[in-house]
Parts: sequence; structure tokens; C-alpha cells
Amino acid sequence: MRVGLLSALGALWAVCSGTGSLSIAAARSEKPPGEPVAESAEEPPEGKRRPLRELLYGATPEERERLAEERRRLSAAAAAFGTDPTAIIGYYQLTYGHNAFTNNLRLDTATAEVRLPITPNWLLRVTLPYVWADLNQPRGFTTNGPSDTVVRTGGRLYASPNVALFVGTDASIPTAAKKELGTGKYTLGPGGAVAVPMPRARSLFFTVIQDFNSVGGDPSRANIHFMQVQSAVNTIWSERWWSTAFVT
Repeated sequence: MRVGLLSALGALWAVCSGTGSLSIAAARSEKPPGEPVAESAEEPPEGKRRPLRELLYGATPEERERLAEERRRLSAAAAAFGTDPTAIIGYYQLTYGHNAFTNNLRLDTATAEVRLPITPNWLLRVTLPYVWADLNQPRGFTTNGPSDTVVRTGGRLYASPNVALFVGTDASIPTAAKKELGTGKYTLGPGGAVAVPMPRARSLFFTVIQDFNSVGGDPSRANIHFMQVQSAVNTIWSERWWSTAFVT
């Protein structure tokens, strides 16, 4: 009885062992030894960069319409605030500025400005600054009074929702009350400005170029010829608030 039971257990163990060995061998035969197993999940392809045109104007009709509407809003807001140098709009304003120079000269300026639209595309602008000057150095001075008056006239040569171009002439008149506050010269020269709305940044980017040449005035004062290039980003925060960062 014991011999028969042991024989049966031995036969069962042999069958199980053989079956297990065959199963393992079959599993190993699917891949050669040493070959790495491939990952089941495939990596997604790299995304393509959006073309510049899509970033500027939008990728879908809805996005293009939204950006176009934002451009119109920015241009209208900047014109109403008086920060768009290409806008043909009538208004007056009084601004204050403080400047400090490396030669210890400090200037505080209150500037009155009036813009008069002559036609829908032609503008006359008059600017009169009142200056407080303090030159803190040997032979320095402290004085105040009106400075030179600047007159600009010109027109919008091109305007679209994407860009606007203004071209005109700048002239200065020696109206300074004191010698230290003005140039003593009449100047005349071309000027221009270009403005580009940036709807994704809620801002208006513009550049103003002015070239001044003396054409008369006090013969004892030095002649003048200089160019000024000024770029700025005017950000419209709300219907009442805006900020402008200048680079000259």
C-alpha cells in the first residue's frame, strides 16, 4: 500500500515538473535570450511649433476675429488716452515729468499739449513746456520758466487694424524765457511714427522718429542737428488705467 502511494506521488511530481519545464521553455522561446523587451506604450510624436502668422493673427476663424476685435479696442483706447502718436484726434492735456542727468542736472517739466485735427487725416499739435532746472555743480544754476515751443503737423499716410503710419514735420520756436531753458534756435525737420497693436499683450507698440536742424535764431548759439528715436509699449489695463514704458 505504501509502495503504491509513493509511486503515485512520484509520478504526479514528475508530470508537474515536466509540465512546468515545458511551460517555461515555451515562454522563453518567444524572445531570444538577452534581447530587451519592447515597451508597450509608444511615445507621442513631438508637437510642432505654431507658425508666426498663427501667433499674430490666430489659428481659427474665432481666434482671428477675437484678436482683430482686440486690436480695434487697443487702438481706440490709446487714441482716447492720447498715447497713440499716429492718432488723428483732438484733445488737450497737461503732463509732468522728472529727469536726472549724469552731469547732476535735474529737470522738472510741466508740459501743456494741444492737438487739433485739421482734417480726418491731418493734425496740428502744439507743445509748450514749463521747466524747473537745477544744475548742482560749479557754475551751476537754479532757474525756471517756459522753454521752447514745439509744433508738429502731419497726417496718417496708412492705417489698418494691424499697423498705422504717421508722417509729418516738427518745428521748434525759441520761446524760452531764459538762455539756460532753451536752444535759442529755430529748428525744422521731418518726423514720423508707426504704431502696431499687440492684442495678446493688451498693448500698443510704437516708435517715433524726429530729426531737428537749426534754420535760424540767435547767431551766438551753436547750430543744432540731432535725431531722436523713441520706442514705447503702451499697455491698456482698463478703461481708465494705462502705463507706458519708453526707450530712447
